[in-house]
Amino acid sequence: MPGSRALLLIGLLIVAWHGSAQAQARAGEVLAIKGDCFAESGGQRRALKLGDAVAVGDEVKISDAGKLKLRMIDGSVISAAAGSDLTIHSYTADAQHRDVGLGLAAGLLRAVVAPASQASRFEVQGATGVAAVRSTDWFVEAKPGSMQVGVLDGRVALTSTATKAEVVIPARWGARVEGGRDPVPPRVWARAEFDAVIARTDLN
Repeated sequence: MPGSRALLLIGLLIVAWHGSAQAQARAGEVLAIKGDCFAESGGQRRALKLGDAVAVGDEVKISDAGKLKLRMIDGSVISAAAGSDLTIHSYTADAQHRDVGLGLAAGLLRAVVAPASQASRFEVQGATGVAAVRSTDWFVEAKPGSMQVGVLDGRVALTSTATKAEVVIPARWGARVEGGRDPVPPRVWARAEFDAVIARTDLN
């Protein structure tokens, strides 16, 4: 019947709209920016500027002369160095839980993760490993065939994608994982190592 077909069409449109809205859920906004930075989603590319929103599903790309700082919906702050390529796979935060999944194809991030009293997952995945935290101040760098983590405050668990072996990195220490291998044991990072990654991500 025509009426039934119309209702079915309306229902399908609602479902499609809801799915699209979920895919484009707001994840954060641009807090500071230098040089050319872009967000890509659904085949569309847009140049980012101060105050612009970033959404779940966005691939955020920073030019070789750029830097970007994002304030996320849970209060966490993510700073990306020049040449970084970051994908926001998931970002939800409410009174019951926080669920964050980021992909780092290349480059360097600093994440100052807001404390969470609720159940929380905050992960950054590279080609060779996954770094997971609750609340901390830390760096993660993805290079071809390796991933490196340095922790300023708190603790980060670094897991090999291939072997599933895990190391826990305490404050002022760092570790790395190479493709197909277990993470190397954590070691104390020198002040100069932290100064270098701070300088690369700092926009102040």
